[in-house]
Amino acid sequence: MHKLVSSRAALEADRIAETSFGYPSWLLMEEAGIRLQDRLEAWVAEGTVPEGPTVYLAGSGNNGGDALVMARQGFLRGRTGITVVMVFPPSSEACRRQAALVRALGIPLYEGVAEAEDALAGASVWVDGVWGTGLAGSPRPERRAVLSRLEELRARLNKPCLAIDVPSGLWDGYRTGDPVLRARWTLTPGWLKDFCFHPEARNAVGKVLEVTLAFPKPAESSGELLERADLPGLLPRVASEDHKGKRGHVVLVGGAPGMTGALVLAARSAAASGAGLVSLGVDPGLTSVISPQVPAFQVREVDTLNHLIPRYDAAVVGPGWGHTQDRPEFLQMFWATDLPLVVDADGLAAWVSASPGPRTAPVVLTPHPGEFARLGVPGAPVVAAVELARNKNVTVVLKGAVTWILAPDGRRAVWDGANPALGTGGSGDCLAGVVGALLARGLGGFEAARAAVVLHGEAGRILAEHEGWFTADRLPEALARTAAACMAGLGRL
Repeated sequence: MHKLVSSRAALEADRIAETSFGYPSWLLMEEAGIRLQDRLEAWVAEGTVPEGPTVYLAGSGNNGGDALVMARQGFLRGRTGITVVMVFPPSSEACRRQAALVRALGIPLYEGVAEAEDALAGASVWVDGVWGTGLAGSPRPERRAVLSRLEELRARLNKPCLAIDVPSGLWDGYRTGDPVLRARWTLTPGWLKDFCFHPEARNAVGKVLEVTLAFPKPAESSGELLERADLPGLLPRVASEDHKGKRGHVVLVGGAPGMTGALVLAARSAAASGAGLVSLGVDPGLTSVISPQVPAFQVREVDTLNHLIPRYDAAVVGPGWGHTQDRPEFLQMFWATDLPLVVDADGLAAWVSASPGPRTAPVVLTPHPGEFARLGVPGAPVVAAVELARNKNVTVVLKGAVTWILAPDGRRAVWDGANPALGTGGSGDCLAGVVGALLARGLGGFEAARAAVVLHGEAGRILAEHEGWFTADRLPEALARTAAACMAGLGRL
C-alpha cells in the first residue's frame, strides 16, 4: 500500500524542509535528480527504457532543476548523447544555478523548443522536466501553446517520454482536452501524486514509480494506492471451526425478465467471497426461473422479504433490476432498515428517484462512469464523488480502469488495476456481490468496498493470465479460489 499525496501537501513538505529544517532547495533538487537518474539508468539497463540519445526538457522552476541535475549526472557518469532543452528560461535561483553548471560542463543546451527540433527528433527518449507538482492552474496561453507544440512533436515523432514527478500539464484541476505531454513512464520523487490516478489523467501518466527521498517531515497523505500484496490483510479471516452462520447472510434483490443473469452472478460472487448464506429477492413469477440456477440459495418474492430482514446481515439492491415504477418503493423498504446496503446498477436509478434521507447504517454505491454521470453530481468524476460521499454519507466505488473508493469521512483509496479482460458484461454485478458478502461479515462500508475491489481485481487478473479473455460467469470460481486462499489459507494465490 503506497501513500498518495496532493500537490499542496507535496509543496508543503518542500517548504517545511527548507524553512523548519534549513534544507536549501538545491540540496533537495540534487538528491531528487541523482535518484531519478539512478532509476532511469536502471530502466535502460533492464531494457524498459531504450538506450540512445536522451533529451532533457527543463522548465523554469524546480522541476526543470531536477531535469538539469539528471542531465549533469548522466553526463558525468560517461553517458553519451545527452542534450538539454531549456523550454523556458530559469526563474528560480536553484534552477539558474543548475543551468549554469550544465553550461560550464559543455553539455549541449538549446534555448527554446524551436531550435531544438532536430535534437528532439534524434532522441531515443525525452525526459520531461517542464512542469511538476508546482503547476497550480492552467498555464498561460503562450505556455499552453509551447506545451501543445511539444506534445504534437512527440506524437508525430512517436517519441517515448519519461516524466519527472507528473507529466507536464497535469495538475489537480486538469480536465480532459487540456494540453499534456503524455508520458510512457513517470518517476515521482517523494510520494505518488493523487491526481495522476484520476480517470481523465491516468492514460497520460504511463507506468508510474515512486522514487523515495529522505524528507525530514513526510507529506500528509490524501489517500492510499492499493496493491495486490495488501489483499490478505484487507479480507476478514475465517477460522477452521467457523460455520455458515458465522460468515454472514446476504440478501440480493434484483432480476427482471431477460436480466436475471445479473442477479445470479452477484449472488454466486457473494457466496464465492465467503458469505455463509445467500438469499435472493425477485419479482413475482421469477422464482421458478431463477431457483434452478442457484440451487444452494433461497429464492423468495421480494414483497415477502420485509418480515425476514432480521435474518440478514447485509443487502445488495439493483443487479438486473430494471426500471419499473415500484423500484424506488422497494429501495426505500431496505433503506429504512439498519442493514448495511449495496446499491448497484438499476438500484442507482431507483436511489435517485427515491431521493431517500440520511441513513446511519453503511451504504456503498457502485457506479460505473455512465451510471455516475446519471447521478447528476457536477464536476470532474473524483472530485464530484468525494462531494457525493460526504454529502450523502455513503461510500462511493467509482469503477473504471482505475477505481476510486471514497468514504464519507474523507478517506480515499485507489485500485490502479487496469485489466481489459474485466471489462465484460456482468463484471460489475460480481463486484456488487463481493461488497455485499464483506459487509455481511461485519466490515464497514469503506473497508468492505476497498477489500472487494482488490479481491475482484486480483481474481480477474489471475483469470486473465490463465485463460485470456473471459466472460463474467467465470469470475465467481476465480473469486472463490482467491478469497479462500486469503481468508482461510485454502490453496495458494
